[in-house]
Amino acid sequence: MISRRTFIMAGLFGAAALVTARWLRGPDTPAGDSRPGTLDTDAQAILHAMVPVLLAGALPIEAPAKRAAVDETVQGIGVAIAGLSPAAQEELRQLFALLALPPARVAIARVKNPWNEATEADVRDCLDRFRGSSLTLLRSAYGALHQLTFAAWYGNPGSWPRIGYPGPPEIAA
Repeated sequence: MISRRTFIMAGLFGAAALVTARWLRGPDTPAGDSRPGTLDTDAQAILHAMVPVLLAGALPIEAPAKRAAVDETVQGIGVAIAGLSPAAQEELRQLFALLALPPARVAIARVKNPWNEATEADVRDCLDRFRGSSLTLLRSAYGALHQLTFAAWYGNPGSWPRIGYPGPPEIAA
């Protein structure tokens, strides 16, 4: 059991890190597409690295089909995030900003290369550390990324045949 002091210090450290990342990222960072349900460029790069690891074994094997499935899942995550409360959306923006910042990416995620160059092994190690971390902030980050990814994947009718799900039953009018 962690002490109250440790919990408070971890929370303060996490909040300070997120605010610092957002501040260092600055307003000049390309925002990506501005349509509802779209993610900024950094979030897209991070998710394109993480989705194949989180969905290992569920994605198609063929490279073009796998890329298309990852792209659809990342787009679905953007739509899911757009449906969250403004506070939750801001927390996720801060998480992506923190993970996109090179010093934080190396220190926290322990991923040396930019996300679009990260190996699946590096990303898997990062996610395993987040999932098993003693810091609530990192475990929460893993939980959010995991839940959003699985919701986007299994909520997509294109993934249903791979799991043998025929779709929702039709209701007679």
